[in-house]
Amino acid sequence: MLLKKFKFVFGVVMLHMLMSIISLSASHIKDVEAVTEVFGDGENLSAVILTYDKAIKSSSISVEDYSIADRKISRVYVNTVPQKEKTNKKSGKYVIIELEQLPMIDTSVDPHPEDKENREKRKTKGISGPTLGSKGNPQPLKTFSAQVTQKGSVKTIDNKIYKAEEEITSSHTRQLIIEDFIQDIYKENEKNGASLMYNLYIPKNYDPNKTYPLVVFMHDAGVVSPEIKATLSQGLGAIAWASPEWQKDHPCFVLAPQYDTVIVNDNYEYGPELDRTIKLIKELSKKYSIDTNRIYNTGQSMGGMSCISMDSRYPNFFAASYIVASKWDVNVTDPLAKQKIWFVVSEGDPGAYPSINEITKNLENKGASVKKIEIDANQEEEKINSQIKTIISPEYNVYYTIYKGGSHRYTWQHAYEMFPAMEWIFSNHK
Repeated sequence: MLLKKFKFVFGVVMLHMLMSIISLSASHIKDVEAVTEVFGDGENLSAVILTYDKAIKSSSISVEDYSIADRKISRVYVNTVPQKEKTNKKSGKYVIIELEQLPMIDTSVDPHPEDKENREKRKTKGISGPTLGSKGNPQPLKTFSAQVTQKGSVKTIDNKIYKAEEEITSSHTRQLIIEDFIQDIYKENEKNGASLMYNLYIPKNYDPNKTYPLVVFMHDAGVVSPEIKATLSQGLGAIAWASPEWQKDHPCFVLAPQYDTVIVNDNYEYGPELDRTIKLIKELSKKYSIDTNRIYNTGQSMGGMSCISMDSRYPNFFAASYIVASKWDVNVTDPLAKQKIWFVVSEGDPGAYPSINEITKNLENKGASVKKIEIDANQEEEKINSQIKTIISPEYNVYYTIYKGGSHRYTWQHAYEMFPAMEWIFSNHK
């Protein structure tokens, strides 16, 4: 009898020990979400959100309690909702780990390696860009994940201590702002199959009884791709206008067409995609409550060249244009003299810099009032914006920002953070 009782007690003790081991080994982190944002040089990981099984005390956590593989942590805090925000919550189920922004990289793969032989031939004629209609060198869209380790102990709202845990990999990824766009395909002609992929941001709390401006962003040749979201992840050209900061004061639609072929070339020829884009804009203006007196176009490199081409052929269509790191045939730019244009280039851009110098000189000769300013884009954003604000005046209809030094890609890594220039674009009506 005594032996049976001993075995029973021993079994209960062992069961409790086993349950304790299981309890200790079970993770209190129930979900790990990677968060990406788009920066001047493209999309990258910006934060990791941990969901715990109980609310965590804010006072019990610090940057030192966590590590993210291959990244530095800038801030750690709790929240009651799974999102980044400025908060001083005392407790919450969600631990937000914000990461230090990586330095921007001014490099890229050759967007058109298949066109190398033709480019060499064209260089002898002073033409170096890709062939009109070529399919480029599309890259697969980047995928992102995060490996996080809880290195220190944290405390729950009921004072339970959660000890350090082993590395956990995120199970899903959230793409800030990119996720707010819808994707669709515009079919111009059912017979010949002509179509155009596009991304569209619809203002939050959209009211069809109100009218909204529309910004059209046209991407560069390096993003020519069959991947419909490629234009959204490559930089701020479309994203900046759809950001919560911009939309707060400037609710608007943002259209970002995705071209799967080169639509203009260095011989200043253009494909049917430009007129197709105009038709798409008209179609969307019928479907949504878009203010046709406040349609703006912007683009970088190939996209900016497309903007100049459209402005020269549709001089009364856009209310203003923001043209970045681009060039075009000066001989067709006369119609721009009466339009509202803001050019941005870098001194180190061998194509765009001399071309825009020539174009702005021609526009002045045709009656435009042009204001130039040279800026060091490596300054703090506040200083740049302060300098830009000082030159804006009703007497000018064309502005020309020149970044000191820089390169072709460098221009668009900075241009879409020059908010006074963007606000000037939005101040214009047809």
